[in-house]
Amino acid sequence: MTHRPLLFPTYPEYKPSGIPWLGDIPAHWEVPRLKYLCSRSGIYGANVPATEYQDTGIRFIRTTDITDEGRLKDDDGVFLPKELVENYLLDDGDILISRSGTVGRSFLYQSKLHGPCAYAGYLVRFVSGPRLLPEYLFLFTQTRAFQGFLRSVVVQSTIENVNARKYRNAHIPLPPLHEQAAIARYLTHKDALIQRFLQGKRRMLDLLKQLRKSTIHYAVIHGLDPKNTPMKPSGIPWLDEIPAHWQTIPLKHWVRINQAVLPENTDPNYEFRYIDIGSIGTGVRVEEPEKMRFETAPSRARRIVRNGDTIFSTVRTYLKAVWFADDPDDDLICSTGFAVFTPRQNTSPKFVSYVAQSDSFVNRVTANSFGVTYPAINTSRLGSLRVPVPPLDEQAAIAEYLDDRIAKIDAATAGTSRLIDLMEQYRKSLIHELVTGARDVRKAAAAIPDDPAP
Repeated sequence: MTHRPLLFPTYPEYKPSGIPWLGDIPAHWEVPRLKYLCSRSGIYGANVPATEYQDTGIRFIRTTDITDEGRLKDDDGVFLPKELVENYLLDDGDILISRSGTVGRSFLYQSKLHGPCAYAGYLVRFVSGPRLLPEYLFLFTQTRAFQGFLRSVVVQSTIENVNARKYRNAHIPLPPLHEQAAIARYLTHKDALIQRFLQGKRRMLDLLKQLRKSTIHYAVIHGLDPKNTPMKPSGIPWLDEIPAHWQTIPLKHWVRINQAVLPENTDPNYEFRYIDIGSIGTGVRVEEPEKMRFETAPSRARRIVRNGDTIFSTVRTYLKAVWFADDPDDDLICSTGFAVFTPRQNTSPKFVSYVAQSDSFVNRVTANSFGVTYPAINTSRLGSLRVPVPPLDEQAAIAEYLDDRIAKIDAATAGTSRLIDLMEQYRKSLIHELVTGARDVRKAAAAIPDDPAP
């Protein structure tokens, strides 16, 4: 869905730009190539090996340090000694554009905001000349028109690539300088308001995430009425008190782990839906299972998942990939990177799922995992972990309570995420329509106070 910012008028007259990915532009605008608007253009950055990175010195900007919105990430920055990058130091207003990997990702350097910086070899530097404001050039790189240019010139091999020559020859819709300033002024003001809105909504998402985790953890460890329930030490080092009438038992005595697998002599034409680690979030399935045949399926597609089972990632457990199978069809197979928990008698299937989602359980599994790149836990160690288990009727009551509470939290999360998506789409649409001349923002820009308070 794309929002058109209809509050602005169109220009009185348009003309064809002659550029397929740009379309019509205001009649008084030009469409020169970028290289004619820059005092220096298409300058490659420094190629410095990661072994030279350090914690202090000159900030060394790589493509991965830049967000899709053109901001410098606050974390994961690397630094270099000045002598290694002295010829690649940035000046105010310099524009960096990625030429490889995430092609077209751009950044506007401002010394007061970013401090001393140099840039890496997969970035290309542009220095605006007197007819082009750097802020306007940066905004152009945020438009759908610029994406159209990239699609027209990108070279795909193992990774996408656009070299400096192609960037230099890009056509740019160019209004007079005072109009560039008006467009940049309005969008800077508007972006500050949008970012304030987005920051608030992202904080809300973080709070909802924490509320979801704490709601599950508290209920599966303390029950529904801990204030009026006698408590006892759990006897488990990683847990505090639990209701006095609950048990603590090894996981393998409460659920069956990996009860059913596809044998090697399975019919090669047997069709099933496959669930991989990337398909599962915490308590949710984020992607639909992929249909495949046994003959062409990966060798890890072996564990049978039945309705009422819980699948729990035993590889990279910190990702907290846990899902309750409420799918009535019997054709689900998951990766051997999951453990499948099948409830035993006197066990609430949904309660098992909530225990598996709880921070206390996931953190304990992670602490018992081994490996550096792909830490994992084996079935034997997993089955030996003790879990707190209430009577069956209480398991069912807790599961019912959590179903209701988590559904409300998830609905609020989905609504907040949708608002963020809509606002981000609006921002992109606004930038595109003003920078390409689809809408005339000159009067609105003139009405912004000299010291706007966003």
